[in-house]
Amino acid sequence: MLEQWPGAALKFVNPEQKASASLGSVVAGNHPGGRKATIIVVCLVLVAAAATVAVLFWPKSTPAPLADPSISSVVAPPTIAAVDPPVTAAAAKIKPVPVRSGKKPTPAGVEKILAPALANPGLAKYTGEVVDAATGKVLWNTKSAVPSQPASTMKLLTGTALLTKVNPNTRLTTRIVRGTQAGDIVFVGGGDVTLSARPAGVTTVYDGAPTVADLAAQITASRYPVKRIVLDTGYWTGPDMAEGWDPNDIPAGNITRMQALMVDGDRKDPSKEDSSRTGTPALTAGKALARALGNPDLPVTEGTAPQGARVLATVRSQPVSVLLSQALLNSDNVLAEALSRQVAIALGGAPSFDGASQGIVIALKDLKLDTIGLTMADGSGLSHNDMAPTSLLADVMTLAVTGKVPALRSLISGLPVAGVSGTLSKDSDRFQTPQSKPGVGWVRAKTGSVDFTYALVGYVPDVDGRLLVFALNSNGVFSTGAHRTRPAQDQFAAALRTCGCS
Repeated sequence: MLEQWPGAALKFVNPEQKASASLGSVVAGNHPGGRKATIIVVCLVLVAAAATVAVLFWPKSTPAPLADPSISSVVAPPTIAAVDPPVTAAAAKIKPVPVRSGKKPTPAGVEKILAPALANPGLAKYTGEVVDAATGKVLWNTKSAVPSQPASTMKLLTGTALLTKVNPNTRLTTRIVRGTQAGDIVFVGGGDVTLSARPAGVTTVYDGAPTVADLAAQITASRYPVKRIVLDTGYWTGPDMAEGWDPNDIPAGNITRMQALMVDGDRKDPSKEDSSRTGTPALTAGKALARALGNPDLPVTEGTAPQGARVLATVRSQPVSVLLSQALLNSDNVLAEALSRQVAIALGGAPSFDGASQGIVIALKDLKLDTIGLTMADGSGLSHNDMAPTSLLADVMTLAVTGKVPALRSLISGLPVAGVSGTLSKDSDRFQTPQSKPGVGWVRAKTGSVDFTYALVGYVPDVDGRLLVFALNSNGVFSTGAHRTRPAQDQFAAALRTCGCS
């Protein structure tokens, strides 16, 4: 369950209110954004970069006021600088980026440097935008106001809402309480999908996650005789699958049924990001607790925790800002959906697909962002009904890198680094062509992939030290052949790194 942020003002929406026409039903399933991989060293490198490199790119700016002055942004210390030097495997190679003052990129210069990438047939039918983050000036634009499927770049909108409406230090609590019958314990889910069934110290895809083993140890220490495990998933409401999600995506490892009680994101193999899911999250968690208690044959059933029940055990997740970074790095749909519900809860809405979508839209509007053309059916971008203009995604990224909304600096820390980490890692076959090599270590971006649509949204410093924000979306993509879309998008982003476009 959510640990409430003291003093936070709440904005209420009707939990029973149906989503507006823009929150339409989903009609088909899909697949998550980008291929995933785990890069062990990148977190250490990012921390080292933040701690050792002072990069002064931006004049001081005042945070933009929100629509409701009673709801303010959460000011969190940045995890990494908005512009760090290229990330490599060796921290010793990190050097500050030289800043050449007085050189501003121009639309003509950007158009020229992008010309070879834009001529690549692999980009297919694209929309996009490039922005000079320092001035907010649009340097290149092609139909960026036209809505398109954002795929997993939708997670950037979810993250923006989370960081501005929920205390980034909030942790989610899982509890074990006494049941109404003698020998009953109630396993109360609190929305923490990272809770791990693996023994302490054994690797999972969620570094630093709490464990079922810890819960079991506390229960054992209480000397309460356990005869049955009752599963309480009432923290979330509404359907556990978004309309149109394909059930086949569960064994494929892309998603699971969204229940507030689960372990390891419901993965069958918690050490593998792309592992198949069980499709029965709460039941799987209950059986894991039984095994941890040394009695795998304990009966497991559904139920509700009694009011005021004695607490036997508790564990807490990592802060939601850390969870968001994990969700962005490997494009984790289940974790993103869980975090989207925290936005709804913070605003007094229903912790459901509809409530989360409504809460995210409210948060974006409070930041004075133009949400025309935005359609949200979920918080992960898994739905084919999700639509967003690339201009909106570029606006969100610009807010994050300029520091105008300090809370959004944590959005940057979760972005994959080209050729190094997450869904842009070398193991994901990203930034490996000669045309895209200049972007390795420099480009930081969120990927997205839904069947015939690929997206890439991020930022990169040009050769003059100017931050260029980009949002690119390709439809009718090519996943095989001589003109594959992902390398073409990588070429686009890498070209901006070589830009001396004044």
